[in-house]
Amino acid sequence: MNSKRPHQDEESDTSHPKRSRTFDIAPNGGMHTSRDAYHPLAHGDYTIAWICALPLELAASRAMLDELHRPLSTLGDDNTYVLGRIDQHNVVMACLPGQYGTNNAAIVATNLKRSFPSIRATLMVGIGGGAPGMADLRLGDVVVGTRVMQYDMGKVLTGGNFQETADVKTPAWLLNSAVSILRSKHGQHRSSSRMTNFLRSRLPNLSRPNHPDRLFQASYEHPLGAPTCDDCNPEETQQRGVRLSDEPVIHYGGIASANRVMKNAKTRDDIARRLLVLCFEMEAAGMMDNLQCLPIRGICDYSDSHKNKAWQDYAAATAAAYARELLEALPPAFGEPGRATTWFSTASKPDTVDGQASERRQRLLDSLSFPQINARKTTIRAAHTKTSRWFLRHSKYQDWLDPGKQSQNHGFLWMRGKAGAGKSTMMKFISSESKNSDGPNATTASFFFNARGEHLEKSITGMYRSLLMQLLKKFPDLQPVLDDMDIVPWCQQDCPDLNALKELLRSAVMALGRRSFTCFIDALDECDEQEVRDMVQFFEDLAGHTAEDGIQLRICFSSRPYPYIGIRKGISLTLEDESGHAEDLAQYVKSNLTIEDRLLLEELQTQILSKAAGIFLWIVLVVDILKKEEEDGGLALRKKLSEIPAKLSDLFKSILTRDKKAPERLLLCVLWILCAERPLTPAEFRHALWVALLDQKSEKEDQQVDPELPDVKNINACARLVTSSSKGLAEITKSKQPTVQFIHESVRDFLVKEKGLQELWPELGFEWEGPSHERLRRCCTAYLHLPRVQVIINKPEGGDERDALAEKYPFLEYASQQVLYHANAAAPVIPQDDFLSQFFASAGIGVVNLFEGRKTRRYGAHATPLYVLADKGLGNLIRTRMKKESAIWVPRERYEYPLFAALANGHKDAVAALLGLSSITCDGVDITEGFKYKKDLTEYKGRTPLSWAAQEGKLSMVKALVQGGASAYESDRKGYAPVQRASENGHEAMARLLIDKGAEIDARNKDGSTALILASENGYEAVARLLIDKGADIDARDEDGSTALI
Repeated sequence: MNSKRPHQDEESDTSHPKRSRTFDIAPNGGMHTSRDAYHPLAHGDYTIAWICALPLELAASRAMLDELHRPLSTLGDDNTYVLGRIDQHNVVMACLPGQYGTNNAAIVATNLKRSFPSIRATLMVGIGGGAPGMADLRLGDVVVGTRVMQYDMGKVLTGGNFQETADVKTPAWLLNSAVSILRSKHGQHRSSSRMTNFLRSRLPNLSRPNHPDRLFQASYEHPLGAPTCDDCNPEETQQRGVRLSDEPVIHYGGIASANRVMKNAKTRDDIARRLLVLCFEMEAAGMMDNLQCLPIRGICDYSDSHKNKAWQDYAAATAAAYARELLEALPPAFGEPGRATTWFSTASKPDTVDGQASERRQRLLDSLSFPQINARKTTIRAAHTKTSRWFLRHSKYQDWLDPGKQSQNHGFLWMRGKAGAGKSTMMKFISSESKNSDGPNATTASFFFNARGEHLEKSITGMYRSLLMQLLKKFPDLQPVLDDMDIVPWCQQDCPDLNALKELLRSAVMALGRRSFTCFIDALDECDEQEVRDMVQFFEDLAGHTAEDGIQLRICFSSRPYPYIGIRKGISLTLEDESGHAEDLAQYVKSNLTIEDRLLLEELQTQILSKAAGIFLWIVLVVDILKKEEEDGGLALRKKLSEIPAKLSDLFKSILTRDKKAPERLLLCVLWILCAERPLTPAEFRHALWVALLDQKSEKEDQQVDPELPDVKNINACARLVTSSSKGLAEITKSKQPTVQFIHESVRDFLVKEKGLQELWPELGFEWEGPSHERLRRCCTAYLHLPRVQVIINKPEGGDERDALAEKYPFLEYASQQVLYHANAAAPVIPQDDFLSQFFASAGIGVVNLFEGRKTRRYGAHATPLYVLADKGLGNLIRTRMKKESAIWVPRERYEYPLFAALANGHKDAVAALLGLSSITCDGVDITEGFKYKKDLTEYKGRTPLSWAAQEGKLSMVKALVQGGASAYESDRKGYAPVQRASENGHEAMARLLIDKGAEIDARNKDGSTALILASENGYEAVARLLIDKGADIDARDEDGSTALI
């Protein structure tokens, strides 16, 4: 028999190490006694506390245990505990004694901590009421609390007003770190949470409630005495976007806690806005004083008068499922006391390494980089002349630089300021000054978070990659940290994950010796709050070690005011409160207002500075407005200044509505900046607006559009167009590759977060993104239908003529590459059936091939629309196209089948769409688990999707394919039926399923082998026994005359 590595079905059980236990929880929820039942664990063996407020929460939580342990005596403790194991952690569960509130929670926490002294992490798991105005919350979703605020603790001020005085309470650092790692896994690798898997396997009788998920207007009260919402006015419900999947979504943010139930929608919204919270509950604040717990809440209602209990069981279960997944993310040695900490030492490494190790090290170093690593920094305007230098002389900045004061501030400086105050400009200035002063034993690194950018530009993963790369490149002798196989396994040669990046940076910093490392990290508010909290805690821990060892590590943060995140030791300042900043503002006004009347200039300057409240962006915009009034004299200037609103968002609104000129141009400008797949170049932007307005000319007679192609060589003309069409709120960035973007992130915040877009253009509706993408899709389509463009598209080979065309038609590359992207984004709201039919009927393949430089990546004549959509990962369009086309074999294309194309490119939603699923989770299992890179798709040539999935042991994918109509007995082009692929590779559960679905058990391949012969040849006894039990012919012979037994 051949020696082959046995595969394991993805849903087969994995055994845990033997340990003391009383019961195992069986898949059906039953229990049986363990052989170690008479050797219970001691109190000190339990390291995880899991606390619930209600019995229904405890019931759902108990189902998540792998083992149930015998109870232990607890003298002087009135709590009742459930003891058990989850993964490699011993867990103690407790439930509040029938009473709500933070005070009762505090009592339970105190007793638990005394009875179980080794507790290192505490989870507060249960249900909560959502604050839907702060996020797209739905019933059954999970909120993970990154901080807790007790909103009923405070004092009554003069006049009867109530002011909260409770401090912000945050979970333990190690729990925050575990949450970050789990989020990184879900986000960066686009992998699904396993919550649904746990719900189905641990609570098989629990289903998603049939009770409707309705959110009513805050002003609409529930009818007095009505037991349900059946009689509530449906017209009072809020319009919300349609979710394609019923999978619960995980949210991260603040939680409000109190001793009373929140059931008033207006009060809910007011508190949620003030405290920036996503959820309301009644226990976490009391728990946090004794145990730094992590609250995990399943949303069971919307904290309004329409509360009912229909969703409580399901919400409790989703919270418990997330808590279980989080514990699996905690390392086995979590919280071990007295664990020695060792740092990388360059002295312990040889001076030279062999060629293979050196090449691996270089590959790892190169993998840290990413295309947009410096994108945000390059787009920030340089400081205005004669400004910002005061910061370098500031006493706090000088203290931060002083090594003698490191023990006092641990090397932290935090600059805060309001939106538009000029923080990023200042950070760019001082980081450049610091870098210019670096000597051979000092290095400066910087990272500027970018909320408008790709994932790595706005995540701590991207930040760690950037800082580590800058440090290792300046000091090459630190690069051997990459050789530490305890951090990065030797077989890994691609970019390390988040946890490894943190450890690599820690090791490199601790090996600096007498050298210094200074980091400037800008715009923390443009990164997720929970990620920022984890990052700050990481640097605080690292700074504690460097301060002890005398290593010079300096970290300068900048952010908008973060009321809930701070540092224990460090220096902080608020930019708009500094006199030097006020002088900078005054200098800008003097330099840019050319008013000869000195007294009038001083008067206006005083009023501008007072009204600006330290916001540099406000002054820049207002000075620009006043300059247009200078010739009209002092009276006009005073009147105009008095009319300008003081609030930045109100100023944006005023600018956008001050005249009615070219309203369609303004809207198109805003939508292109908000919704483009990538920022447009000035030339692309000019042509995008031109073709859209040209296309609408017949519909709007007053629209004056020159039918001639715009000249894009005149950069000044492009700049004037950007300024005029955006009313001055957009600009061309000053970078190597200029693009059109808003002048500041606060403009985007006003339009999207503050709903300015819907207020100014109500015709876009609540789900504004769909109609917006449809407009942009029409722009692309109109450009592609220009007569001259059509001639080139229909030519089999464009060659040099295509390059010349691209220069003349600069929007063509974007339009051809992204027209399907915009159609896909519009599809959930606006049907795309007609567009798809017309697109692919009129040289659609030629369009997508137009700017593909590599011939091997171009689609051939046999490529089907579905194959193209799968290869590009356009799930919504796949669902549209599946009504007319099946996912058949596509000869001579690289991946042969649409499903393989989607898998190879990591397009998870496309995979789900091809399988007829709303999400990538089937039977609680991520059907794409294990597909991170193209290399993960192996041995697919000549297979059908079903025979390949059977070969690879992808049970949940096989189930989805069969349910979608795939034939269980159809052979692939190699002559193998799916049951033969499963049997040959030892997948017993797979073979059983296929036989039950109609597979021909004695089907033969081209060599005459049956499934039984293949299983026997490869030594899979269990599969062979299954096949015999199902009636397989044991006397069947292959072409060589061999049987399964001979």
